[in-house]
Amino acid sequence: MPGGGLVRLQESIESLPDSEAKIAKYILENPEQFINTTVHELAQLSGGSSAAVVRLWKSLGFDGYQDLKLRVASDLQSTPQNKYVELSENSSFGTILHSVESSSVQSIQNTLKLLKEADIQATAEALHKAKRTMTMGVGASEVVAADFAQKLTRVGFPVNCVHDFHQAAILATQLRPGDVFLAVSDSGTTSDVIEVAELAKGNGVTVIAITRFGDTPLSRLADISLYTSAVEPQVRVAATASRICALIMIDTLFIYLANRYREDVYASLEATRDVVKTHKLNS
Repeated sequence: MPGGGLVRLQESIESLPDSEAKIAKYILENPEQFINTTVHELAQLSGGSSAAVVRLWKSLGFDGYQDLKLRVASDLQSTPQNKYVELSENSSFGTILHSVESSSVQSIQNTLKLLKEADIQATAEALHKAKRTMTMGVGASEVVAADFAQKLTRVGFPVNCVHDFHQAAILATQLRPGDVFLAVSDSGTTSDVIEVAELAKGNGVTVIAITRFGDTPLSRLADISLYTSAVEPQVRVAATASRICALIMIDTLFIYLANRYREDVYASLEATRDVVKTHKLNS
């Protein structure tokens, strides 16, 4: 998907320097006008500078100013018709259903727009070459880490999934160069996960992060970051859309891995499917 310009801007605006944030804010508020501006015109309209415009697109990972404009233009063409509406204590059951649907759909679309094929390809290659993979998440992220570990087990990849810090730290010290540590943290600030990632990194392990888009301790530490973007309620009672986004990322990565290395994984898939088939009841 060629879009994702508005998503990256929205996700990063609070962490950007003031000089870049004012430009990002102008683009978010005036996307139609922005796509027809030059760097100099954008600087004037936003009250910023041409240098800050350049720093903005570089810090958000765009390939250039034109890439930023094309992605914003694509976002405008695919803007969802049913946007997420915040719930209240008097919301009807129908409103709750619509809220869950729109939150999930928008979050998945935003996440897929952020995804770069080069990052998925590099991750798949690292996993395929690794003699050992370790996945880790805490809380709701543990569900995602466990799901991916189960998938890798199905295709015969040596993998450990942990959520306890002490066990994770012990395993991380045993990882070696060429191995993979896949860390799941929506916030990118979970201390247990970051500390274990640092241990793995110190051993020359490839660190892959599944995390919310932005400049966070985890994304700065990771060799590869697979970014998500979740539309969550203001009053957050649990990780809902963020968990779905991370699972979508896992599914995309696994399907890419299986498709790219089908000769290595399909035999294992068939074998593991057959071994559990006898434990399914006839309908």
